[in-house]
Amino acid sequence: GNAFDFGNLQTARRDPGSTASTTRIVYGGGDSDGSTVVNTIGYNTIATVGNASDFGNLTQARRVVGTGNITRGLFFGASSSSTRALYAGGQGPSLTNVIDYVTIASTSNATDFGDLTVARAGNPSTSNSTRAIWMGGYEPGYNGTIDYVTIASTGNAIDFGDLFDKKGQGGA
Repeated sequence: GNAFDFGNLQTARRDPGSTASTTRIVYGGGDSDGSTVVNTIGYNTIATVGNASDFGNLTQARRVVGTGNITRGLFFGASSSSTRALYAGGQGPSLTNVIDYVTIASTSNATDFGDLTVARAGNPSTSNSTRAIWMGGYEPGYNGTIDYVTIASTGNAIDFGDLFDKKGQGGA
């Protein structure tokens, strides 16, 4: 069928990190006007149509800005289990290796989870109920590092290996 209007974000933004559980969509950070980096986290309840609500704040504002021929479309990676959402990397104003987390079912500010092995942005991510994985990115220059964490614990990411080619800005 056709798509319909689900609601609006708290404020217009681009390049946030977004992920979800079975009940909530949570998104954080981004760029609100082309030059203002934000640290806000918003959420929507999946079962109801309506505008986003305030969830809390990331530990630091982050987004990605253009560098050389890398102009837009870079983001920071977000992954989740059914319980936690994790936000990793990004830029604001310099590249960061910080991993934040929130408990999806309760609104609050993000807490520091640990660090990626390399500060970067544009790092695609994926997850299952146990692990979150971030691959590649831009630091400047493309990166081939694959990092992972166990979502239920906290701590620094562990190097999982390398991509076949150094890449960023992809999907996972």
